Amino acid sequence: MKLFIKTLPFFMVRILVYGAFGLAALFFLGIMVGVGFVVVKLFGDSSGAFVIVMLLAFGVVYGGLRFVERYVLYIVKIGHVSVVVELLRAGSIPEGKGQVAYGKEQVMNHFGTANVAFVLDNMVSAAVRQIQRWVMRVGNAFSFIPGYKNIVGIINAVMSVGLNYIDEAIVSYIFVRKSEGRNESVWKSAADGVVLYAQSWKGILKTAVGSVVLIYLFNIVVFLMFAFPLMFISKLITTNTPDSGFLFGALALIAAYVITTVLKRALVDPIITIAMIRSYQISIRHLEPAMDLQQQLVGVSSKFKNLVEKSRNAA
Repeated sequence: MKLFIKTLPFFMVRILVYGAFGLAALFFLGIMVGVGFVVVKLFGDSSGAFVIVMLLAFGVVYGGLRFVERYVLYIVKIGHVSVVVELLRAGSIPEGKGQVAYGKEQVMNHFGTANVAFVLDNMVSAAVRQIQRWVMRVGNAFSFIPGYKNIVGIINAVMSVGLNYIDEAIVSYIFVRKSEGRNESVWKSAADGVVLYAQSWKGILKTAVGSVVLIYLFNIVVFLMFAFPLMFISKLITTNTPDSGFLFGALALIAAYVITTVLKRALVDPIITIAMIRSYQISIRHLEPAMDLQQQLVGVSSKFKNLVEKSRNAA
């Protein structure tokens, strides 16, 4: 929480961006509702056509969210990681620079261009997803245990949270290596960082369990907090037109989902990111990447193998 308070400027930037996106998404959904009613008028009493329009609108909103996160907030996120690493390492950032400016400078200095960071992020994410699928296949050997599916579901949820934030943890390792004056490529640091992530799974698992609980509680509470008032408003609007009650009710639920998702991405995600980075950095202290484990991961994941090969070619 101290790191959260110290890096509030990054939270404010994220809130502003996600807030603008959320308002734009709700405005777009409102327009699509109008389009849906036009479709219903043209084709008669067809709630199916309205549902199709709303599903298309939902797809556009989700795609827009991915675009915002990938291209608008990515540098902000990685800059945030660089500041968190510096605060963990030195307790403060250099005087005379704002946090956001310092973070952007660190990203440009250590990655050269944002494209390198994007490619690295994709390679790391793809590799750990393959490793996760391998772990779950190994777990199928215990399918004879009663309640196995429920247990696997919980384990998968915890692993997904832990792996969702692995790219930030790996980037934090790259920043640490650079701050130590290590003359190695970002690809080698990333490959070593993945191995260390696997080696330090116990400490990271504890943080991931707490993060899963936080995410589920936040999503449920916030969704219900917005869903009920919006459903009530939709009922008031459709009092004289009961035929459209279902349509407005569906819109209210979609709007509640959009608001919950935006708030979760803006508020909860950066908190969990800080927690995972801190847990990762503490867990890997005094550890060196185990080469035998690296070879095992190479055999498990073709994506990780590509990352290791890229690190060797860049040496």
